[in-house]
Amino acid sequence: MEINERIFYLLEKQKRTAKELSDYIGVKPSSVSAWKTEGSWPSSKHIVRISEFFKVPIEYLFTGRATPSPILGPQERELLETYRQLDARGQHSVHMTIYHELDRIKAELQDPRPN
Repeated sequence: MEINERIFYLLEKQKRTAKELSDYIGVKPSSVSAWKTEGSWPSSKHIVRISEFFKVPIEYLFTGRATPSPILGPQERELLETYRQLDARGQHSVHMTIYHELDRIKAELQDPRPN
C-alpha cells in the first residue's frame, strides 16, 4: 500500500472525510481527491500535519509497518518535557506518585464504596 492509499484507508477506518483532512492541512479538497484519483502523493511539507490529523506516527504513513499510536497531546507533551528537566530524585518522585495513584485506582475498583 502506498502513502496515498494509506491516507484513504485511514479516512475510512476513522470515519473521517477528505474535506476534514484538506481543511486541517490547509489544501484544496481537489488536492486530496487527486491523491486518490490520480495516484499522486501529498507534498512532504504536509506529512507531519497528516500524521497529526490521523494521530499516527509518520513512519506508519510511509511504511504501514509501525503500529499506529496516538501522538502526544499538548498536556502530555508538557508533562514529558517537564519530567525530562527533573534530576534523578525528581523523576523517582514522579514514578512513586504514579505508582501510588495506580494502586489507589486499583483499590477503588476492587472496593467501589464511596470514601
